[in-house]
Amino acid sequence: MPVSDPTYQITISDPFGVPLVDASNFVSLKYSRVVNNWSTATLVLPATFPQQYLRIPDGRIGIWRNGVLATETTWLIKKPTWTRTASGNQTITIEADTPLSLLKEPGRAVLYLSGTANAQTATYADDAIKAIVRANAGTGTSEARNIAAYLSVAPNLALAPTVDKQFAFRDCLKVMQELAATSAEQGTYLAFDIVAPTPDTLEFRTYTGWRGTDHRFPNGSNPIIIGPEFGNMGECELSLDYRDEITYANARGRGEGADRLIGAAQDDARIGASPFGWREKFVNATQYTTSTGLEAEAEAAVRGGRPRLAFRGRILDVPGCRYGVHWAWGDYVTVQAFGQSFDCRIDAITVTVQNGKENIDAWLRSDTVL
Repeated sequence: MPVSDPTYQITISDPFGVPLVDASNFVSLKYSRVVNNWSTATLVLPATFPQQYLRIPDGRIGIWRNGVLATETTWLIKKPTWTRTASGNQTITIEADTPLSLLKEPGRAVLYLSGTANAQTATYADDAIKAIVRANAGTGTSEARNIAAYLSVAPNLALAPTVDKQFAFRDCLKVMQELAATSAEQGTYLAFDIVAPTPDTLEFRTYTGWRGTDHRFPNGSNPIIIGPEFGNMGECELSLDYRDEITYANARGRGEGADRLIGAAQDDARIGASPFGWREKFVNATQYTTSTGLEAEAEAAVRGGRPRLAFRGRILDVPGCRYGVHWAWGDYVTVQAFGQSFDCRIDAITVTVQNGKENIDAWLRSDTVL
């Protein structure tokens, strides 16, 4: 039988993943996860906690919920704070980040010249994302930057659309997020993450279609329907948004004045749908030296500027719809609301545990381009 307030066990390890101490006697715990981004866990410990086990920086925190590693990863300790209240109560607050934070700045940037192999891609978006990790944190980079002994990269899968992109000297994580967004705009949802297959290992993975498990109705695994009429959804909203629509894009590359390279793209059907259908955008893309790359940038801008049907709602942790039993962060579910049915991904979750009580704040989202 699922319980509303599960058992939590917290382990603290050194930066290599070697367990040091059990920290399950915590004051409070809060952890969040967002698809395709790093997030933070905050662990509040009593002042009596043996501080010699806090390996700073990058000691690892493992959060085990009912014997399962929560959201499949560990957190890296980044900031401890010692606090004493006016009444004399003392605690230690530990802030730790998911390993995906290793790939953002400060941390990792694409340190390769424009036009070189490691600063551009013209392959499957999921494989391109993995190539960025290998080239900037793995076997494809210098010895000083190489952490392949601690962070492996899963094999290429070639499941996402092909994307042309240049990204010299940019934040690795931001480039990866843009590649995932471009894949989604072309019809293939793409997620990535660093997971902990074992307490002392980390692996970078990509996911197409959904991050977790497909629970869509009727053909998914243990299908689940979320909606107000089922008592498992809180506030929700549906919007049809044309505000940021782009129907024509003009991309300019290197050069000056009339000699500057040009690439353009437009959507004639959407332009003709309204007397005000011409909605243009200028794309400054000086990293490109060919019209082919500029046209790809313009096409991406037009594709990304399509109107959107967006749904957002809060999923409730109630009997028959339990977190960790029926659904989890990253899963794909079916939603019925406002007289319509949507396939939604559970992209964000925040869990708070205090005094043995757990509170779940989870949001699901559907963002469909028209």
